[in-house]
Amino acid sequence: MKGDPLGLIENKKVKSAHTPTRIKSKGDIVIERYNPDVEHGLTTDDVEKRQLAGLVNLSDKGSTKTLSSIIFSNVFTFFNMLILAIVIILLITGAKFTQTVSIVIVAMNTTIGIIQEINAKKMIDKLSLLSAPTAMVIRDGLEQEIGVADVVIDEILKLSAGKQIIVDAVVRQGSVEVNESLLTGESDPIVKKAGDTLYSGSFVISGSVYAQATAIGNDIYIEKLTSQAKKYKKPKSDIFRSLKLIVRIIGFLIIPIGAGLYMLGLNGNYDQIIQPILVERTAGAIIGLIPSGLFLLTSVALAVGVVRLGQNNTLVQELYCIEMLARIDTLCLDKTGTITDGSMTVKSVIEFETVPGLTLKQLVSAMLNAQNDSNLTSDALYERFGNQKRIRHKAIIPFSSARKYSAVEFEKYGTFALGAPEFVLKQDYNKIASEVEKQANEGYRVLAVVHTDDPIEGKEVTGKLKPIALIMIEDTIRADAPDTIQYFKDNGVNVVVISGDNPLTVSRISQRAGIKNAESYVSLENMSDKEVVRIANKYTVFGRVSPHQKKLLVEAMKNNGHVVAMTGDGVNDILALREADTSIAMASGSEAARNVSHLVLMDSNFANMPKVVSEGRRVINNIQKVSKLYLTKTFFTLFLSLLIIIRGLMGYEALYPLKPSHLLIMEILVIGVPSFFIALEYNNNRIEGNFLAKIVKDALPGAIVVLLNALIIFSVAHTLGLDVGMGSNQHSGISTLIGLTATALSFMVLYSVSRPLNPRRSILFFTMLSLAVFGVFLLPELLEIQPIITINNVTHSTPMTLPQNLLLIVLIYTSYPLMYILTNLGKWLKTAVRRIIHVISEMK
Repeated sequence: MKGDPLGLIENKKVKSAHTPTRIKSKGDIVIERYNPDVEHGLTTDDVEKRQLAGLVNLSDKGSTKTLSSIIFSNVFTFFNMLILAIVIILLITGAKFTQTVSIVIVAMNTTIGIIQEINAKKMIDKLSLLSAPTAMVIRDGLEQEIGVADVVIDEILKLSAGKQIIVDAVVRQGSVEVNESLLTGESDPIVKKAGDTLYSGSFVISGSVYAQATAIGNDIYIEKLTSQAKKYKKPKSDIFRSLKLIVRIIGFLIIPIGAGLYMLGLNGNYDQIIQPILVERTAGAIIGLIPSGLFLLTSVALAVGVVRLGQNNTLVQELYCIEMLARIDTLCLDKTGTITDGSMTVKSVIEFETVPGLTLKQLVSAMLNAQNDSNLTSDALYERFGNQKRIRHKAIIPFSSARKYSAVEFEKYGTFALGAPEFVLKQDYNKIASEVEKQANEGYRVLAVVHTDDPIEGKEVTGKLKPIALIMIEDTIRADAPDTIQYFKDNGVNVVVISGDNPLTVSRISQRAGIKNAESYVSLENMSDKEVVRIANKYTVFGRVSPHQKKLLVEAMKNNGHVVAMTGDGVNDILALREADTSIAMASGSEAARNVSHLVLMDSNFANMPKVVSEGRRVINNIQKVSKLYLTKTFFTLFLSLLIIIRGLMGYEALYPLKPSHLLIMEILVIGVPSFFIALEYNNNRIEGNFLAKIVKDALPGAIVVLLNALIIFSVAHTLGLDVGMGSNQHSGISTLIGLTATALSFMVLYSVSRPLNPRRSILFFTMLSLAVFGVFLLPELLEIQPIITINNVTHSTPMTLPQNLLLIVLIYTSYPLMYILTNLGKWLKTAVRRIIHVISEMK
C-alpha cells in the first residue's frame, strides 16, 4: 500500500504493532524494524538500539561553518597565497626583512578575521540552539519533545499546523493539509491521509496527524532541498557582488602586470641572474595592487554585526542579509506579531439565532474541542468560551489561511462553520454585511458562526447557510510599534501591511499604530493574479490576502524596483518570506517560518528592527569609507605600474619606483589601524547609490593625483638629479619623492574619510600622522642610525637638495586642492550643464 514502510498497514490500521518484519544490521548491532502502535510509539530500548546503530536524523550538513573551514577560508585566499609567494621569493633573493613585513601585516589581519568570525559562529550557534526546530514524538506511550537530530527510524511523530516536516514519513492516523512548495514550487495545499507519504522540507498548514519516520538523515528524499529550506535563498548583496568583481579584475591584471614590470626591468637581458632590487620593486607593485585587508575588513565588520545583533536577541542566519535590510525601501508587515503583540481577546458577541438545545458558548466550545487547533484566534476563543463541551462529530474542515474558515459536522446538530464572514457566507454575506462593516470600523476582527443542515462534502461546506452569531476579537497593539514604525517613516521606508483579515479592520489598527496612508486599503478576495500585480504599489493596507497573493505582492513590488523586506510568523507568510530580499521571522511564530527566514527576532520584539537596520547601515557606510583608503593605494599602484610599462616600451628605464617597504607607513598607519576603528564606528546614515560605483568614484581622485605627481617627478628627474642610482641597490631620488608624496596623499585621503572630525576620529588621525612624522624624520636622528623598517620607505641615504625639497613641498601642498577638484569635477560639470540648458530654454 502507498506509504506503508514495512507492508503491515491494512485498511489504514496496524495489523501487529510489535511483529518484526525486517532485520537491518549495522556493524554488529541487529535492528528489528516494525510499525509501532501510534499511541505507544517506540520503546526506550528500541530508541537506544537505533541510536547505537547510527539510525538517527543526522546529515552531513551543518547550519554554520566549522572552525576548520573558518580558518581555511581566511588563511588560504588567493591574495594571501600570492603575498606569501612574493615574500618567499624576496627572502631567496636576499632581500632585507624590511621588504617582507607585509606578511606580518597579513598574518595579523587574518588572525583578527578568524577570531571575529569564530565569535560570530558562537553567537549564531547559541541562538540557533534556542531557535532550533523540535519534534513531538510518542515513546513508551508518552508525548515527548526532542531535537530533530534525536529522531530515529520508525519514530512516531505528532505533526500539527506550523510544523516543518523534518524527515520522510508515512501518515498513520489523522489528516493534514501540507504545503510542498519547497519541493515542487507549487503553493496549493495538498491533503494527506493515512497511508500517504510526507516529505521533509514541506510543512503542515492545518490539521494534525501521527506519522511514522521512514527515512532520516542523508537518506531522506530531498535532503539537499531541506538544507535549502533552512536558508532558502541567499540575499543579493551589493557588497559581496562588488568585492567579488574587484577580486576577479585584480586577479586577472596582477600576474601580467608583475611579469611585464619584471621583464622590462631586465632591459631585455633575460639570461642574467635575478637582481634583488628588481625583485623588490616588482614585488612592491604586486603587493600595492592587492587590497587584501578590504575583504578581511568587510568580513570582520559583518561578523561584529552578527555578534552585536545576537546580543540584542536577533539571530542572523545569513551574513549579508544585514546589508540588505539596510537597503530596503519597502517593509511588508503581517499585522499579527508585528503591529500587534499577538494576543487577542473576545470583546463582544452578537447573536442572531439560537440553536435548539445548544448555547453559543457550548457550540463554540464543542467546535474548539473537535478542531483541537492551537493558534492565536483559538486561544482567544478558549479564554471566552472554554473547552468543556464535547459533542460527537462526523467530519471536520481544519482552518487554513487559504479558506479562512473551519467547520465541524456534528451528528445531531448539523454543520457549523467559523471564520471570516464573507468567506463563510459567500453569496449570503449581504445579510450581515452592514453589521460586519460597522464592527470592522471599530477596529475589531469579526468572526461569523454559521449553520447548515447539509453535511460536509470533501473540504467544502454546502447547503443553505444561516448566520448564528458574530464574534468580535480585538488585537492588542504593541506598545513599541508606533515608535518603530515612526523610525522607518523618518528613514524613507514605506511600510505596507499585508494581512488575511478584513482590510477595514487592519486599516484601523494600522492607523492606530501610525502607519502612513493606512486609510488606503483594499481587499484581495477573489482577485485575479493580474489584478493583484497591478495594484501592488497603489495601496498601503491589503486585506483578505491568501499566501499565494502575499508572494505576488512582494514579487510585484520588487519588479517595480523596490528593495523589499517581509516580516511574518505563520505558515501563511512563508511564500512571501522566501520571495522577499530580506525576510524576518518572529521566534514565537511557526517553526517553518523561522527556518526560511534570513533573520529571526528571538524575543519576537518588533522594536529590534531599527537596531538591525542600523547595523547594516554601519557596515555599508563604513566599508564604503574605508574602501577609499584601500582602493586609492590599489589604483595608484595600477596607474604607476602602467606608466612604468609604457616608459619601458618607449625605451626608458623601466624600474618600478616603490619597494614593499615603501608602503609600510601607508599600510599600517593610514590603512590598517584607522580602517578597523572607522569600520566599527556607529554610522546610521541612509544608504545612497551603488556600492561599487561609489567606492571606485571615491578612490580615483587620490590615485590620479599620485599619478600626476609621478609624471611631474619623472619629467624633472634628470634636471634635479633624481635619476642617479636608479639601477643600483641604492635608493633613488625618484623613489624617495614618489614614496613621500604618495604617503602624504594617503594621509589626505584618511583625513577626507575621517571628516567630520569628532573627538575620537581627531585623536586617531593626529596620532597616526604624528607617528608617521616621528618615524620618518625624528627617530633616525635620535638613535643616530640608518633608517629601519618603516623609515626606509620614505627616506634617502643622502640628503635631498634644496630644489628637490622645494619640489616635494609644492607637490604635497597642491595635492589636496587637486584631489578636491577631481572629486567634485563631475558634480560641477553636471550643475554647469543644467544651468546652460536652463538658460537656453529661457532664451527660447
